[in-house]
Amino acid sequence: MNQTIYEPTSTPAADRDDRLLAGLNYALLIVGNIIGVSSLVAVIIAYARRDGSPHWLQSHFTYQIKSFWAAIVGIVACTVMVLTVILAPFGLIGFALIWVWMLARSIVGLVRLVDGRGHPDPHGMWM
Repeated sequence: MNQTIYEPTSTPAADRDDRLLAGLNYALLIVGNIIGVSSLVAVIIAYARRDGSPHWLQSHFTYQIKSFWAAIVGIVACTVMVLTVILAPFGLIGFALIWVWMLARSIVGLVRLVDGRGHPDPHGMWM
């Protein structure tokens, strides 16, 4: 596991807009647990801003993108399970676990952003 911690190296005023957008993305991902379209908006913003932002904010945008795509894969797998009679209970449990996982990842990322820290493992699937 990569233990690199990305710390801000630029001035706070220079990356204020990207930091605000990263915070907005976390809020959209939290709301996306109820209204899925907001998660799609968040991932579009993350893709658009990732390359031009400071390195420590790139880790947040990458974390948001990985969270979104992992949740999509999980939702598709759970949907397939729900469509079968035998695996339907496991699919419903999977939906609940994905919901909690996405909520926890979004809150942890938002806390790190507010503290001014980059994400230590943006490519990982855990917190």
